[in-house]
Amino acid sequence: MEGIIQVESLYKSIGDLVLFENLSLYINEGEKVGLIAHNGLGKTTLLNVITGSEEYQQGNITFKQDIKISYLNQSPTFPKGINVLEACYTGDSPALQAISAYQRAIESNNNNHINSAMAQMDAQNAWDYESKIKQILTRLGIVEFDKPVEKLSGGQIKRIALANALISEPDFLILDEPTNHLDIEITEWLEEYLSQNRLTLLMVTHDRYLLDRVCDRIIEIDNMQAYSYSGNYSYFLSKREERIDATNLQYDRDKNLFAKELEWMRRMPSARGTKSRFRKESFYQLEERVKAKQQERLNIDTKASYIGKKIFDISNVSKRFGEKIILDKF
Repeated sequence: MEGIIQVESLYKSIGDLVLFENLSLYINEGEKVGLIAHNGLGKTTLLNVITGSEEYQQGNITFKQDIKISYLNQSPTFPKGINVLEACYTGDSPALQAISAYQRAIESNNNNHINSAMAQMDAQNAWDYESKIKQILTRLGIVEFDKPVEKLSGGQIKRIALANALISEPDFLILDEPTNHLDIEITEWLEEYLSQNRLTLLMVTHDRYLLDRVCDRIIEIDNMQAYSYSGNYSYFLSKREERIDATNLQYDRDKNLFAKELEWMRRMPSARGTKSRFRKESFYQLEERVKAKQQERLNIDTKASYIGKKIFDISNVSKRFGEKIILDKF
């Protein structure tokens, strides 16, 4: 499989906080990858870095040439003064550019420009773009196409942005929490859409069922590094435990060896030959590994529970504002 993106030796810090250090990952064409980590460890930051929304200090990010990328960020916004349908025409995809060029050509009444613009419309299959937009918006529960965006809720804005990301039919689709503000029926439609389309996907979501049913690889950010697991979320959970057990076993071995070598260092052997110097250097390297692992274990112990565990239950809740029903036995 051909690579879509290669991230090499990425270093990113915000002030004194180091998020990534020597982080590397790759995504091949056609893969559907879930990106997971504890809250605050840089999932959204990594997506922003990949898409160019944030800078990074060191490393390389390489994309396959001439690929079309769509990014749904966690908190999308649209300019005021436009309606729902017009919001779906914002962006820089080739299809939207072709539509914009065609509209300008019609206004100019220049036959040469019109013919050229029509050819671009044909090439981008953009003639039925509006009907595609309306179809996807409807599936996402948005049916008031003329409604001003400033009168929409945050959830509706997120769904319009999701429609924007999907309608361009990108080669590489990046989604940050796409199921926020979606009900079960819409989430199931999105799951089917992502599963059946032959696109490359990188997705952050707390919906473990979506990860299980859509993704064929999981990338976990932990201790400023990226770990890859070839399988869905359930497979990741089992393999992650194996990785942690193996790491802890190596730590126990290092700790026991460190205790022995520390005793040797304290005796301060008078003979300082080549072997002694080598052993001393090895001791300091071992000491760094043990201290780093102790700090890592401390961080793991103080983190919140992992995604997928129940946080709270809501049962039979109703809420209304006057005559407008918000929740009915939810």
